[in-house]
Amino acid sequence: MSERKPSDKRLPVWQVPVTETLDKLLEQAVREDTHVSKSDLVRDAVREKLAKMGFTYEKLPENRKREHFA
Repeated sequence: MSERKPSDKRLPVWQVPVTETLDKLLEQAVREDTHVSKSDLVRDAVREKLAKMGFTYEKLPENRKREHFA
């Protein structure tokens, strides 16, 4: 077993149950679109939805701190 280095950053993993219909539609969308995977399409859709709701990278508290000291 290898030890993780402090610099190793792992991404959070979401496990979201969906209906079989939604899964099939998502698979079809991936085949017909430019996304490389279902995960890629979901990440893009979440980013788009958050942007429409006004949630942006700059609004995260840890990013606002950097702006004040930059």
